[in-house]
Amino acid sequence: MNPQSVNSNHPCTLVRPLGALSGWQERRAKELMLREMGSCIRINEIAEHCNLSRSHFSRAFKKITGHSPQGWLMRMKIEKAKSLLVTSMPITDVVYECGFADHSHFTRTFSRLEGMTPKAWRRAFDHATSHLPQPSVIDRDIPDWRIRDGLVDGMGQSRVQELHV
Repeated sequence: MNPQSVNSNHPCTLVRPLGALSGWQERRAKELMLREMGSCIRINEIAEHCNLSRSHFSRAFKKITGHSPQGWLMRMKIEKAKSLLVTSMPITDVVYECGFADHSHFTRTFSRLEGMTPKAWRRAFDHATSHLPQPSVIDRDIPDWRIRDGLVDGMGQSRVQELHV
């Protein structure tokens, strides 16, 4: 038996809650869910890959992420949708790219999690980014040039990120 597991006075930054997924199980589960986002993967299948029962996997996943596997996957689908909504891709294509069955299911889910419809979110993003200063022409003779790229953070607010090349 490891003395650290008995003695809680020892500082350890990588402590996982009791009954939570191990690191490899969490990585494998998330990779499977993200890879199969467009299809309908069952929680039983993910649990089998983690060598756990469905119910134990669901409880352990929630302990580590704070969300049920279905809830976490739905949030990842919405995050992917937001990243596609900042492009010119039609909303109908975003729906199917993110693995939703139909437009109404996507709109209901997006509205519930983001507080506005996908169309309104896109309009708000376009309005927020239209007020950003336009990037200047890059002079390739300058050794340390920067590209400014408007991005959206997880809360739907625009920010500017600098990339050093």
